Amino acid sequence: MPPTRRRRTPDQARAEILDAATELIARHGPDGVGLRRVAEAVGVTHGLVTHYFGTYRALVRAVLERENERKRELVRERMRADDSVPYAAGMTEVLFEILADERYVRLWTWSQLHGLDDGAAPDSPTNLSRLVDVIEEGVRSVLPPPEGPDRARIEQVVLLAMSGAYGYALGRRYWLADLGHDPERPEHDAAYRTTLSTVLAAYLGGLPL
Repeated sequence: MPPTRRRRTPDQARAEILDAATELIARHGPDGVGLRRVAEAVGVTHGLVTHYFGTYRALVRAVLERENERKRELVRERMRADDSVPYAAGMTEVLFEILADERYVRLWTWSQLHGLDDGAAPDSPTNLSRLVDVIEEGVRSVLPPPEGPDRARIEQVVLLAMSGAYGYALGRRYWLADLGHDPERPEHDAAYRTTLSTVLAAYLGGLPL
């Protein structure tokens, strides 16, 4: 039985639609949802969802934008809490921790396959440069130039960390099982994170790869 419809302000309706879409996409993947299914979960009409977001593609983009901003805020919080994070192994550890979110990985991968960033403005919330901006700000607060790494090196660390995190999140269950390990045992994840963080922190600190 669908939820009872109730009066909402525009802001409430939009937020609830995004919340429902985020939860449904996390459970079923972006290809397993759609505007009508989101509308039913919220208890609003299909037309209202269309009114706020236009298309399902635009709704998924809005979900991704909000999730990206949440990730950036987590990076900011960790950097404010520990001044050593941007330059030590902890910096790559926190980046890996944030990006190694299987739900987020599925959403981000779908967005890339469907070209959600096509035509995006340079300051779009889906633009990777904004995440690098946040990390660079934290690095500069600890080691301003010329002592600290330059922008190019920070970008390479972010790209390597993202590739390692996304790849591991997508394939870890199959790869660990194929290697004869139990993928449910957390020590495998911890060992991978530590190894990746150590390598990237060394490069961030000035060592050549």
